[in-house]
Parts: sequence; structure tokens; C-alpha cells
Amino acid sequence: MPLDDNAVLNPAVGHYYFAPTTGQPIPDDITNPAAPWVDLGHTSLDDPFGVNSEGGETETLGTWQNKNIRNTTSARVETVTFALQQWDEHAYRAFWGANATTIQAAGRTVVQTPSIPEELEGALFVLVRDGAMGMFFHFPRVSIARADDIEFDAEKLAGLPVRATVLGMSGQDWTYQVGTLAPFSTPPGS
Repeated sequence: MPLDDNAVLNPAVGHYYFAPTTGQPIPDDITNPAAPWVDLGHTSLDDPFGVNSEGGETETLGTWQNKNIRNTTSARVETVTFALQQWDEHAYRAFWGANATTIQAAGRTVVQTPSIPEELEGALFVLVRDGAMGMFFHFPRVSIARADDIEFDAEKLAGLPVRATVLGMSGQDWTYQVGTLAPFSTPPGS
């Protein structure tokens, strides 16, 4: 395969979009998704995006006559991890649970964290930009929940670490889509 200098990606800029219902198709305008997609705001620059996978182990089955007759592979469960750094109601519900409630107290909105949090289910769209080029990940069904503890460090932005478990949809033989690296039809920022 020949080297292609235009097929490399520097994932320096990106956006996370969430739709509150599962099965949402890829947005018509990937650079500016419209409702029901909502931009989740600032996310971590230090660790912007990761797709983690568990499972997928292969086991070789055999008989007395043929020790290596067939392979079987377990199902994979994939998750997307990221940190929400915009402390607002969208982030609170993703981190503390879809059933987190808000009240007014001391002149502020206060989030009441549930003792048994419900995961936030919907669709996730991740846009990755590299200048005039970019690509995307489209997850039509995810379940978002807290991924780790909150840590405050005076030299870093505070964030809410979450993980989105990629779920399947009945009648669909794929779990997510990845857009190829290509030029955007509109310039970044327009």
C-alpha cells in the first residue's frame, strides 16, 4: 500500500453531539447538526476520545480427529470514553443519571443526585476535525453513565468522566458507523 500523506488525522478539534432518542440517523449537515442533536459542549483536550472494546476472544474448538476444527469468537462490547468539562444540566444528567432532578435553592439551580442512577440513553455523534478535513463516528444507540470519579486538580480543567456503551438495535447487523476522512463541504467555523 503506498503512503498517502493526506490520509492521516490530527484529532485536535472535535465535537460530541447527543440525541435523546435512539436510532437517529447521521445528521444531514455533519459540521452543524440540527435538532434533535445537542452539542455536549467542552470536552477534555488531554484525552479527547477513545473507543474501548471488551470481549472478542477467539476459542478454537476441536475433536479427537481434528484438534483445530473451528473457531468461535465471543461478542464485543464497545464503549466510548470522554470527559464533559462544561458543568451544565446536560453533563449532570450524563454523569449523575438521567433521573437526576433539579430544584431551586439558595438562589441557584441545584442538582439532586439519585441514589440509583438511570443511564442516559440516546444516540451519539462525534465529529473530528483536522483543518479542512474530518471524519465522524455515529452511534445510533448508546447508554451513557459515570465512568470514573471526579478529581479536582488546580492545574487542569475539572471534568465529569463518562462512558457511552454502544448498544445494538434489533434488525440491524452493525452497531456504529465511521465516516471516512474527507474534506468538509463547508469550511470549519462557518
